[in-house]
This record gives sequence, structure tokens and C-alpha cells, in this order.
Amino acid sequence: MEPLKTLVIVLLILTVLLLTPLGIDVGIKGKNVILAIKAGFLNIRVFPKKKRQAEPKISVKRKKLKPSRKTAKAGKQKKPLTKKELISLIKIGLKALGRFKRKLRVDYLRIRYTFASDDPFNTAIGFGASSAVLSSVIPLVDSAFDIGERDIGTSFDFLSDKPVIDIWLTTTIQVWEIFYIAIAAGIDYLRFKMKQKRDLRKGKE
Repeated sequence: MEPLKTLVIVLLILTVLLLTPLGIDVGIKGKNVILAIKAGFLNIRVFPKKKRQAEPKISVKRKKLKPSRKTAKAGKQKKPLTKKELISLIKIGLKALGRFKRKLRVDYLRIRYTFASDDPFNTAIGFGASSAVLSSVIPLVDSAFDIGERDIGTSFDFLSDKPVIDIWLTTTIQVWEIFYIAIAAGIDYLRFKMKQKRDLRKGKE
């Protein structure tokens, strides 16, 4: 029974890990930028980093290494990719990006633009123009991503003379989906390499 219990525990741990969502939180407000990495319930801030007290630097003398002589002969240079092969690789990359886009979820999207200028008339005109632009962008964003919650809109501020843009994006993808994309891309690449070898053999015959 012990091996069976161990197997069940291992499978449960693997299942939890594969279903763990990974993602990012990124925000821009004015000149401030925030970036954090999400892993399940953890949210690790990457930028801006918390300031730490500077530790005293310890100087270490390093011995100067003499440059080593090249003893091995240069290997044969690889044959450059043909135009057809290059296009095939690009297709593999685009296919992987397409899979990634379909699996990636936008849990929250905020785009708030506050228009402001030193002239109230220009503020009113600019607000109307920015609203029109944003309304045309929304359908493009909706068609490109699967968005959960969103807060998109414009406003104006007659008391300020500088516009402010407030963007926040939270995206997630599960670990098993990353493995799926990587394995699918790897299979496509192996097929490409096998075809490349077959073409090379045919060329030598």
C-alpha cells in the first residue's frame, strides 16, 4: 500500500503544479511603472524593487589568467538556411504564438485616459478625440484576447495641464498549457529538422 500512497501523493502534487496559474501584473500610471510575477497565490514584485541597505563591498584580488592557445581546429561551418527553411521556421514560431495567444487569459484590463491641457477648449476637443480613438480600439482588443474584467474609458480634468494615462493588466496561463505549447512547438521543430535531413540526403544522391 505504501508505494500506491506515494504514487497518489505524487500525482496530486503534479496535478496541483500543472493547474497552477502563472501570470504577470503590470501597471503604468504617469511615469510610474509596476511589474509583478504571479504564481498561484504568490505575487512577487519585480519592479520597482524594494530598496535595501547597501552592504559594504569586499574587494577580492583576482589572478590574471593567461589567454589559452587554440589547439582545436575550427569545426565545419553550418550551411546557412535557405529561404524556404527560414519561412518554415517563421511559421513554426507564429504557430506557437497563436497557441500561446489562445491559452493566455487577460483576467483584468484597465485603460483610463484623463485628458488635460492648459486650455479648457483644447481639453474638451482632446477629450472627444481620445474617446473616439479608444472606442475604435476596444473591438480590436476584444477580438485579440479573452478578457475577464475590464475598465476602459476616458475622462477630462480642467484643473490640470497634463494628461494622465492609467493602465493595468493582469494575465494568467496555467503551467500545463505552457508545457502543451512547448511540446507542440518541439514536435513541429523536429518535423522541420527531419525534413531538412531528408532534403540534404536527396541533394547528395
